[in-house]
Amino acid sequence: MIYFIIFCRKAAIRMKKRVLICILAVCFAFSPVSAFAQAYAVAPFTADEGDLAAGEEGEEQTAEVKFVKSEQQKLADEPEIGCKAAYLADPVTGKVIYEKNAHDTMYPASTTKILTALVTLENCKLDETAVVSKEAHDLINEGYSNAMLQTGEEHTIYTLLQALLIPSANEAAIVLAEHISGSVGAFAELCNKRAKELGCEQVHFVNPNGLHDKMHFCTAYDLYLIAKECQKYDAFNEIVQMTEFTVPETKVYPNKDRKFENTNELILPDNKNFYPYCTGIKTGHTTPAGECLVSSASNDGMNLICVVLGGSIKGEVNERFYDTVQLYNFAYKNYSYQTIVEPDQVFTTVEVANASDDAAQLDLVSDTEITTLVPNGFSMENIEPVIDIKQDVTAPVSEGDVIGTATIKADGLNYTINLVAANDVHRQNQWVIYCIIAAGAAVAVIVIVAVVKSKRKIYIEE
Repeated sequence: MIYFIIFCRKAAIRMKKRVLICILAVCFAFSPVSAFAQAYAVAPFTADEGDLAAGEEGEEQTAEVKFVKSEQQKLADEPEIGCKAAYLADPVTGKVIYEKNAHDTMYPASTTKILTALVTLENCKLDETAVVSKEAHDLINEGYSNAMLQTGEEHTIYTLLQALLIPSANEAAIVLAEHISGSVGAFAELCNKRAKELGCEQVHFVNPNGLHDKMHFCTAYDLYLIAKECQKYDAFNEIVQMTEFTVPETKVYPNKDRKFENTNELILPDNKNFYPYCTGIKTGHTTPAGECLVSSASNDGMNLICVVLGGSIKGEVNERFYDTVQLYNFAYKNYSYQTIVEPDQVFTTVEVANASDDAAQLDLVSDTEITTLVPNGFSMENIEPVIDIKQDVTAPVSEGDVIGTATIKADGLNYTINLVAANDVHRQNQWVIYCIIAAGAAVAVIVIVAVVKSKRKIYIEE
């Protein structure tokens, strides 16, 4: 009997140590210290990968925008134009104000030189020089626009761009093409590749100047995209606003008589077609292409790009200039910028699960401002944003975490922005529950010890 008592005593002691270790572990896990750490540790809220259009860390947040033509209001006084194709848009917001056959293939004539200028600006320094080859000089037939560049002359890239864009010098385009790619064919391939990268739909150029070829074509929309990209370059914007240009004298041609006027009559103050808000860009003409013009204008902070192709001359009216002015006047009369989303604007409020009592409600706010071009008098009062919350929101949440998106429709432009948390939300404070668990565990330890001692005393008495 005595040996059985000793065995039970040792077993009880071992059991007591194991129980105590387990109880201590449980007490620590549910202790106030652990609870405090969990309640105030703020983990970022993450949506499903690829669901949201959040910018990368450190980048300015911007809205995604999609144009839906069927949702755009058609204004009553929209002009009727004679040009076969046209495209008028705001390059800042992407707002399309007017279009006519904008995605049909057309011959661009010398508006081709806009893409030549872009590829040149992207591949050359303005102060580097290029030599006029005999091929470049001889390829231009008499009667085609030129700047009287002579074989063997050496000019800076800036001068050649002036010759290209102001008097529309065809030989300047060939000099630039040969300088950059070695040949006209290789340069045309480079231009087509670059146009595709810009999102152009149907650009297929076979030369750098737009001399007619049945396989040389694009759309009005394509030319808009090219002009939009060109406007990123200060040198381009400067040159296309120059009213005249004089080719510098050289050793080969030491005279200063090569002075030319800009072919774009909209920027010439003494011309009947002068338009005071015009800021460029490039004319074009061949018999098959008709009268073409890619232009830009700025009035009261509104910058626009207009493309017209396939115009004609009726009496003293050249449709490329007349139609362009009508389109600009229509835009500036009927459209203006309006802020439709303010920074940190509250869009909705959501319940946050497992949040502290004073933060169970969370405002979701915009992470950017949206200012867009809309018809005068446009109101957002009857437009309800489409809100998409990606998943249930559970604390903890950090201020600025992306919780969902909102899509706002404004006259054909659908903007999608991120909705972010307006403030931090901490996890619910559960100290009381943890203390009760810890106290219960302590009581359990006391009871176990008491039982073991009681049984030990009985066994000894026996």
